[in-house]
Amino acid sequence: MKIRASVALSLLLAAGIGQASAAALDASHTNQVITSVKNSISAQHSTGCVAVVDASGTLLAFQRLDGASPGCVDAAIGKARTSALYHAPSLKFMQRLQSGETTVLAIPHAVALGGGFPLTLQNEVVGAVGVSTPKQDLDNQASEAAAQALK
Repeated sequence: MKIRASVALSLLLAAGIGQASAAALDASHTNQVITSVKNSISAQHSTGCVAVVDASGTLLAFQRLDGASPGCVDAAIGKARTSALYHAPSLKFMQRLQSGETTVLAIPHAVALGGGFPLTLQNEVVGAVGVSTPKQDLDNQASEAAAQALK
């Protein structure tokens, strides 16, 4: 029985299953992302919320800027979670919905709004950022800029 367990463990490790990823978001990364978003938002004289999640969609960091509406809290987190879980900008889901693909509404944990963008380190999706402001274009621009700044 011990031999089988050892063989199974060896096969899992050889396949890369059970090994932790070398790339991961840390507090320095999340601070860098939030700072980038805050700079983008303030440059446009706006306000909003920013969320950073890990690859599983679990919240790592969040900030609601002065004057931001309460609705932006869940929106920012949902956009980030969408991008992390599906390894795609949340804008893609919005575009699919706008083109008439209403089945997008049935995708679990998918928020069909722009402003979420995957975060990568060492060419691996390690999380995502979600931005919610009164301006959809700003949400997209700020989240993408923050993701690009992390590289």
